[in-house]
Amino acid sequence: MLSKVNYKGFILPLILGIGIWVLSPVKPAAISLMAWHMFAIFIATIVACITKPLPMMAVTLTGITVATLTGIFTMKEVAAGFGNSTAWMVAMCMFMAAGFIKSGLGKRVAYLFVKHFGKKTLSLAYALSAVETLLAIGIPSNNARVNGIMYPIIDNLSRELDSDPEQGTQRKLGSFLVFNEYEINNVTSGLFLTGLAGNMIAMGLAKAQGIEISWMQWFAAASVPGILCLLIIPLVLYRIYPPEIKTTPNARSWAEARLAEVGPMSKAEKLMAGTFVLAILLWLIGPHFGIDATETSFIAVVILLLTGVINTNDLLGEHFAWNILTWLSIIMMMSAKLMQLGFFPWFSKTLGGALHGMNWLLVLVILFIAYFYLHYLFPSIATQVTALYAAFLSIAIGSGVPPVLATLMLGFAGSIFLSTTPYSAGPSALLSSTGYVSTKEWWSLSFIIGLVFNIIWLGGGLVWTKIIGLW
Repeated sequence: MLSKVNYKGFILPLILGIGIWVLSPVKPAAISLMAWHMFAIFIATIVACITKPLPMMAVTLTGITVATLTGIFTMKEVAAGFGNSTAWMVAMCMFMAAGFIKSGLGKRVAYLFVKHFGKKTLSLAYALSAVETLLAIGIPSNNARVNGIMYPIIDNLSRELDSDPEQGTQRKLGSFLVFNEYEINNVTSGLFLTGLAGNMIAMGLAKAQGIEISWMQWFAAASVPGILCLLIIPLVLYRIYPPEIKTTPNARSWAEARLAEVGPMSKAEKLMAGTFVLAILLWLIGPHFGIDATETSFIAVVILLLTGVINTNDLLGEHFAWNILTWLSIIMMMSAKLMQLGFFPWFSKTLGGALHGMNWLLVLVILFIAYFYLHYLFPSIATQVTALYAAFLSIAIGSGVPPVLATLMLGFAGSIFLSTTPYSAGPSALLSSTGYVSTKEWWSLSFIIGLVFNIIWLGGGLVWTKIIGLW
């Protein structure tokens, strides 16, 4: 039986790719013929990632094969491209996430927080937010955090306290906790470089333009706006979308019962916890000893394998990790080639010149807001980042925005833009379909919190980055 192929999805990529290719005679003189042809293939590949005639891995494999057949890449270059450190870091962090879920450590941590801080609904929301934040340090999949750990706990707890969408009582507690988890997940995705695969994709694209950002640099710049959001968002939601239940005295007994079910902390959980702490320490201080973030992720996964917390079957079962390793390596290969052939420097200089006279700070604000609200058009983080991030970064740099500042601010926007639609990413697709929050409520609440995010991450973020000397 043949696999399904959406052949109509090839139409627009082919029209654009071939159209750009045949316009070679009228290309800008500053761009070489090979750079122009690479640009044509790159655009066709990116658009195909949006129209999806095939999954992204198959699309990018097709694109790099065309680039090889046309002589832009050699097979030696292609083979070497799959050694991209950023792509491997994403994959390794996904494998670490498997350890959190398989060992049961993530759920235990959540139960403990509910037990100690869940007496009132607002404090319960903060407790669950703290768990989400802790998990985001080492789990770069917002889907894994929500689907695998946080939502099942919130759902079970809500139903235990008589807040059930099937009974029409979701507003008692569950609606507030579910939407709070959604927005806090968006915050934690931006707080840490390892909080979202999209962050590492963006930083990989920035690296192709000669800008490298460490785990600590990202966290230092994101810390103040991120922590402000962690403090403010539950309180804002408590005011504009209040739960009917204000106190949750039964939450403690529920958590105690769940902890009794899972029993004493297992050896696998202890090993996972120790490895997690080690990974955090190495992400923080490793660069001083020549250990970068990717090497840290490899060390953590090897420890988990050697101790039996995860096994090779677990690695093979992480399909998303292998998928992203393939297509991300190819996208970064193409992006690096465009940089090498001089396309991105030309693009940056040309558009920067077109914006000549406009204050670079105003340019950055416009780009940040545009990048955020364009996510209404994208049902995927990875698709928007791969389609727009490199171009937006080039425009910013060409307009005089300090490169590190532009890299980080657009990177942050690529996390918080998830507060837009019910289809913004996997977590929103899941949570918006549970019955706890109506579609109308989802759209309106997302819009309001999106405004709050823009004020804090753009306004507060710029002030904070000024204080720490990024501009």
